[in-house]
Amino acid sequence: MRVSMEDHVGKSESDAILGLMELKRDPLFRRIPEERRGYYVERSLAFGREAAAERAGRPIGEWLEREGISVRIDDSSGSMFGTALRAQIDWTAAVPRITVYRESMRQLAEAASVFPEMFGTLTPERAADIHLAHEYYHWLEYRSGTFTKDRLDPVETRLGPLRRRSAVRQCGEVAAHAFARDLTGLPHLPNLLDYLYLMHAGELKKENFDEEMEKCRKALGVGGRHMV
Repeated sequence: MRVSMEDHVGKSESDAILGLMELKRDPLFRRIPEERRGYYVERSLAFGREAAAERAGRPIGEWLEREGISVRIDDSSGSMFGTALRAQIDWTAAVPRITVYRESMRQLAEAASVFPEMFGTLTPERAADIHLAHEYYHWLEYRSGTFTKDRLDPVETRLGPLRRRSAVRQCGEVAAHAFARDLTGLPHLPNLLDYLYLMHAGELKKENFDEEMEKCRKALGVGGRHMV
């Protein structure tokens, strides 16, 4: 089985599609006007890229050391209630710490090896670096006191006569994916790895993945010479 982003778009456009796929996981997604969804994707991607550009030239391990962030490798898969937890950061402790789940990294590397056209040779160690970079972006948000969701326009929701303005939390994940992608030199946003894992595990059919990709491509107007 072959999977290629180029079956749908070029590499330069894949970030927007994968970003929209991530944004769709937000509980407020359906409340976002269709014509505004590209705004949340593109601005979130831009925030992640800008943060990565400021830190280009150094591996993630050096940045963690400079920030005083410790790394803990847990031998488990991080599975909890049917959900695979790849890595997590605890910034409330005296020494902030990122936990990476070794078995989960091995599973991602194994899945990526089945689709070498996507990420090339991905070792568990490289998978861990990707997730360390992702969590490091969240640390940067926390340290600055401003989260990605708060840098973007809130979404207005209504319940009868009541109106509420809420932040789109998943924008932080889109930005963290873009940060990890650029800092570690990936060809695509790393959330693609989760889809490869699901296909390898038989939990997602390739035709369903293709269908979702095509829906996102059309929603963003990707194709031809322009993007949202």
